[in-house]
Amino acid sequence: MKKLIGNLVRVLVSVGILVYLFNNILRDETENALQVIADSPQAPATELAGSLQLTVAQVEQIRANCIVTDDTKDSGEAITLSKLTRSERLPLVWRIGPQHLKESFQRVSLVWFALAIAAMGVVIVFTIFRWQWILEVQGLRLSFWRACSITFVGMFFNAFMLGATGGDVMKAWYVAHETHHKKAEAVASVIVDRIIGLLGLFVVALIMMGIFHHRVFDDGRLRTFAFITLAVVATTVAITIAGLWKGAADKFPGIRARLQKIPKYDTLRRMVDAYRVYASHPAVLIKTFLITIGVHIFSMLAIVCIGKGLGITQAGLVDYFLYLPIINSVSAIPITISGFGLREGMYVAMFSRVGVLGAAALAMSLLGYLATLFWSVVGAGFYLTHRKELPSAAQIETEN
Repeated sequence: MKKLIGNLVRVLVSVGILVYLFNNILRDETENALQVIADSPQAPATELAGSLQLTVAQVEQIRANCIVTDDTKDSGEAITLSKLTRSERLPLVWRIGPQHLKESFQRVSLVWFALAIAAMGVVIVFTIFRWQWILEVQGLRLSFWRACSITFVGMFFNAFMLGATGGDVMKAWYVAHETHHKKAEAVASVIVDRIIGLLGLFVVALIMMGIFHHRVFDDGRLRTFAFITLAVVATTVAITIAGLWKGAADKFPGIRARLQKIPKYDTLRRMVDAYRVYASHPAVLIKTFLITIGVHIFSMLAIVCIGKGLGITQAGLVDYFLYLPIINSVSAIPITISGFGLREGMYVAMFSRVGVLGAAALAMSLLGYLATLFWSVVGAGFYLTHRKELPSAAQIETEN
């Protein structure tokens, strides 16, 4: 029940943030359209109505209510929606705003979007190799195809299940089924894979913020996010070290006795022991960490491709590589479902620093999600076929 309520709250937060973003962006787009009318007091109403997707009556209504004259134009006075009544304002916002937002999506080049999808495909291949290396530490060996299949099944559930860990749970379930004699170790591999991915992301964010520290400290908002990222990194590292510290529970009186009362304590203990095995394999940790850096570089390149496809010229490569690690680090905090809403808000907030319009930034974020969703949909095919291919427990016993 608590989990259901938690997920419901996160859905409501996601929807609330998205509604707030859309409302602000639609208002901005409508304000821009009104200013076009203000800047063209002599233009025929029919001409403006056609270019702005309005009716002639609406154009004339705006001119009459906002008193667009040569005098107001020369004075530089901007037309704002506050000059209209609520009954006049809402139809304009929901007529002009969505149309302009739709145009932002329609501008994307299919070639650049295809390149973004391909870059996300490279990301997935890297994560499969990383997971295989992590599994091998536990003496578990899956073929590339089997690891690929399970990874895609996890992606499918991550995209379509409530909660941030739905895909990881399914991924752990599948690999535990295939390696039933080492279920705890299989689950530990999924946890370690996620931790290394997060640490790699945080390190990339810190490196970029360090390189461009002058921009970070000159911008109050960036500075705030920098401190948030540092706090998250410190917490993650502390938890990771505590998990690797053998006998940590015995250092505190009564902790061991309380832990033993937890249901399935033996399984939990085996998972912790499996997790600690990685401390004695520094070469594997270094190798997986380096490929994780490649994962994040290609995921950022995917967004760069989408930005190019949308015709965004205000943001340069440096801006993408500075903002995206910060956006992804903050979005990784499990506040909303799969980072929805929070991620889009971060895109709008960050890229507005270099003059990218809210509608374009929102389109970039959503198209980036669609590029990932493409592979999640592919995962549906793996889900439908993978279960039929699962070997029986007797076959696994024979093979091992």
